Amino acid sequence: MILAEVGKFVGSKVAAAIIFIAVAAGGIWCYRNPEAIQAFGHLVKLTLLWVVVAAALPWSSYVFMRPLLRFQADQLSTSGASAVSIAVVAGYCLIDILFAVYLGEFGDAGTFTWIVLLLGFLAAGAYNFVICESLARHVDT
Repeated sequence: MILAEVGKFVGSKVAAAIIFIAVAAGGIWCYRNPEAIQAFGHLVKLTLLWVVVAAALPWSSYVFMRPLLRFQADQLSTSGASAVSIAVVAGYCLIDILFAVYLGEFGDAGTFTWIVLLLGFLAAGAYNFVICESLARHVDT
């Protein structure tokens, strides 16, 4: 019993010392590398801007959803109507990709950056599809 209490006491002091040293080292690194902190802040700002634009973009289809649904109904085949839906979602995805390329310069980006970008584009595409289908069901009723 006493040995466990002593272990908890010593362990908590060692953990506190390790955390203090890590925070102090991080603070010193940030103090010595302000350009890295500014670059990270700039990256976060651009990422948030892209997320906001990509999230708001498919909602703009509410403006032209009724004419689009009428155009789809006038198509002679279901494949033609499906092609219109796919074209709208693909257009939004293309705008998302072009906006991301505009915001960042990815010429010398590493593999991890490209993987994150591709996952972001896939997520934006799925989001575009869900919002457009939801708006189509809402406007259609």
